[in-house]
Formats: sequence, C-alpha cells, structure tokens
Amino acid sequence: MYLFAQARDCDQLRDGVDGTTFKDIWRATGAVCYALRDNTAALWQEAAAALATIQQPPDGRCLELAVLAVARAAVEHHNAHPAAPVAVEAGSGEACPRRLGGLTVVDEDFVPVPGLSRPSGPRSGGTWVRLDGYYVRVSEVLLDGEPAGVETRSEGDYFPVYFRTPPANGKESITVSITDTLDAPGEAQFFYDDAAPTGGGTPSETGTAGPAPSETATAGPGAPAGPGSTDAP
Repeated sequence: MYLFAQARDCDQLRDGVDGTTFKDIWRATGAVCYALRDNTAALWQEAAAALATIQQPPDGRCLELAVLAVARAAVEHHNAHPAAPVAVEAGSGEACPRRLGGLTVVDEDFVPVPGLSRPSGPRSGGTWVRLDGYYVRVSEVLLDGEPAGVETRSEGDYFPVYFRTPPANGKESITVSITDTLDAPGEAQFFYDDAAPTGGGTPSETGTAGPAPSETATAGPGAPAGPGSTDAP
C-alpha cells in the first residue's frame, strides 16, 4: 500500500484497503490521492473528512505514520491555498529506514518484563526477547555475527519478531543483529544473569500464548524447542 501511495496509484489504494490493518488510514490516503489528482473541491472535502476520523496509529507503525503525515500536510496546504493545485515532489532518503534499535525481554505471554535495567536472562537460555526497531521481514537472527538458528515467533511482515535465547555456554553476553529484505543495521546486547527477573527457562507443558511460530523458526543446538519449531540442519 505504501508503494501505491508513493506512486500516487489512487485506484490500487482504493482497491487494496480491505486487506490492510489500518483501513481508515489507507482509505483516507486514497481520498487524498484522488483530491491531488483531480483537484476538485468535493474531493478535497471528502479527503479532509476522512482524515478527521483517523485515530493516531502506534509509534511503531512507521509507514502508516509517514503516509498520514504527508496526507495531512497536503490537505493543510490546500486549505491554505484553495485556488492552487498542490504540487507533490519526491523526497530524498527513506521515510522508514530499517534498523535494530534494541531488545525487550518478555514473559511467556509476550508481555514486557518489568524491573530490568538491561536485557538479560538466565544462563540456561529460554528467555523470550522482542526485537525493537523497524523491520519488514526478519530472515535471520544473528548472535555474535553468526546465524543463530534460534526459535522465533512473529505474526508476519511488519509485526514484532521475538526470539528465544540459547544457553550461555560460558558467555556473559551475546550481540544480536538481524538480516532483513534490505539492510537493517544496528546491534543490541543481551546479558546472561541468573538473578534477572524474566520468564526464561523451560516453558510450561501447556505451551505459550502469543504470536504464531514464524515460518522460518528453527531451534538450534541447545536451544529449547517449542511449538512450531524444527531442528536446524
């Protein structure tokens, strides 16, 4: 949908709304697209009305936030200069550069664990950790620069990815990075600490709630296996 908005393909924006998560944002973006293209008073009124009903998306939804900012700016410019068409020019750089910005330790229900001064968990492994930042499709989690083969969970593209830490095997910490469909720079440290208040360790026999297993999820040597995981080759 973002590519349709970027290309000002109004018909594709209109037809693709039903398959999106934030339908109100993309529906309003389509209305702004038609207003920019045809520049009629009725279409500008329709665009303004659609934008007025939108609830602000969460901070992590970078693409929706970027599109919404442009759509609102276009309507505001038209309102200030109603007799002139709104000129749209391509910007420079990326609106949402991909990056790994940090780690958040979560419990077995994928809820952030309070009281941690740094991302940490027991040396036995099994701590669920959320990858923070902006990414589209994490194809691999790297630990100390090497493919980790750890179990991962995610609901799909653009959704948070969680991974389960392997045993320490004598290490005090591990450096986490990711690979995505495009470059996703950034590293974050996870520390092994048996005193850390986490949900790590062996999961309960009833399994865990939360995101479905990723299609690429694997359990590497020594990593606790979980629902939907497969042994690494």
